[in-house]
Amino acid sequence: MSAETIDRIEKITLKFERPRFIGKNARKGDHGSHLTDPVVRIHSSSGAIGVGWSRIDQKTASSLIGRPMSELFDPQVGCTADGLPIDLPLWDLAARLADQPLYQFLGARGDSAIELYDGSIYIDDLGKTDEEADQIFRDEVETGLGFGYHNFKIKIGRGARWMGIEEGLDRDIRVIHTVREAAGLEAKIMIDANNGTTLNIAKEILRRCEDVGIYWFEEAFPEDPEFNEAFKAYIDEQGYDTLVADGESGPPPPTYFTMVEKGWIDVVQHDFRAKGLTWWKETADRVAPWGARCAPHCWGSLIERYTHAHFGASIPNFSLLEAAPAETPGIILDGWDQEDGKLIVPDTPGIGFDLESEVIENGLKSEGGFAV
Repeated sequence: MSAETIDRIEKITLKFERPRFIGKNARKGDHGSHLTDPVVRIHSSSGAIGVGWSRIDQKTASSLIGRPMSELFDPQVGCTADGLPIDLPLWDLAARLADQPLYQFLGARGDSAIELYDGSIYIDDLGKTDEEADQIFRDEVETGLGFGYHNFKIKIGRGARWMGIEEGLDRDIRVIHTVREAAGLEAKIMIDANNGTTLNIAKEILRRCEDVGIYWFEEAFPEDPEFNEAFKAYIDEQGYDTLVADGESGPPPPTYFTMVEKGWIDVVQHDFRAKGLTWWKETADRVAPWGARCAPHCWGSLIERYTHAHFGASIPNFSLLEAAPAETPGIILDGWDQEDGKLIVPDTPGIGFDLESEVIENGLKSEGGFAV
């Protein structure tokens, strides 16, 4: 690896269609019916290729051409500061050069069958009657089940912006029960308020959903030592098994990891693309002695899940991988499979992911595409 240099960098943007329109969360408006993914392919001097998500611009990419791999990547740590703009593709390239699947290159300390959840159940029921809302969410669960997902995360917090506080709370509770009924008793049900509830409302939601068995409550409110301590104390006092998940919205406060260490936040969720695999590798080891689990946020990307799954298989404290139904034309998957609601990480070198040649050729000619 030390003799390798970066010879070429290609970037294209993929567009994927979702099977349905995705609505609002507690803070933001409609999310739409498609998603876009910037994909970078880096070529080394020996002809090896690394592929992955990256937002690198053409000027920065040009500055990396001819650079030794050793200046951009340390196998024991990950990317250097100069390599971070192509963090995920560099990890793929490094693993391929080592002729190892990425999860083994990272240490292979976890399960190679990565449990998924469908994170696409948004606030899609505004202006609908209770009965109409019930059918909307039964249909959405059915779509997720059809794509092979067994677990579901539900956006709540309607009362923060879109409905009256009491009306919104009642609808949140109704939707949670509807999804549980549609998904079945074995499904893990998560809820995500996008900081759209208060401490007292969060407690009330758990109280009224005792029969549901909430697996985790995500972003109930902005991370705060006093609120998080009180929320976790309430959960413990009531004997709930619900985990507290947080860390996506950034940047979290300086006290964030103190709250994780104290056990007030159980699931660390910083965005996988924003932080990168190098950061997450270090962070997973940091929080493991505290009993914390890792479940990075990854909404809005489809290709990211493949690097993400390798990361999950490489650590002992991974939780669940966020995904969502979408059609995936133009993607080449080498050895990947999905069984029983889990993504099966393959033993092919690197990530086991690439793009069809026609997709690459057309993408380089499209807006945002380049090769240097």
